[in-house]
Amino acid sequence: MIYPEIQATADEIAALGKPLKIYLISHKTNHATSELASFKLALIVKDETANISELACFLYTAVDCDCPYDLVLYRESEWETLSQDPRTFAWSIRENGSVLYG
Repeated sequence: MIYPEIQATADEIAALGKPLKIYLISHKTNHATSELASFKLALIVKDETANISELACFLYTAVDCDCPYDLVLYRESEWETLSQDPRTFAWSIRENGSVLYG
């Protein structure tokens, strides 16, 4: 299940950051209430992105969400290499993550 808060955040990030793809890596819920507690997204961005750290900072400040979230950013060429190697986090994201955008 994709919580509406997660999709809304991904949609806003897609509009502002123009990534190639967004994956939902994981989410945590409150066991007692089943309410969303936090989530983590992976963004695949163009190789031409000047500074992915600055992009991440911009997105954290520009995109407001009532729930805490984390971002992991990969440049496209880095993603293409790492997501093919089963020893990497990128491979795990590609295999187990849910595509929210792209």
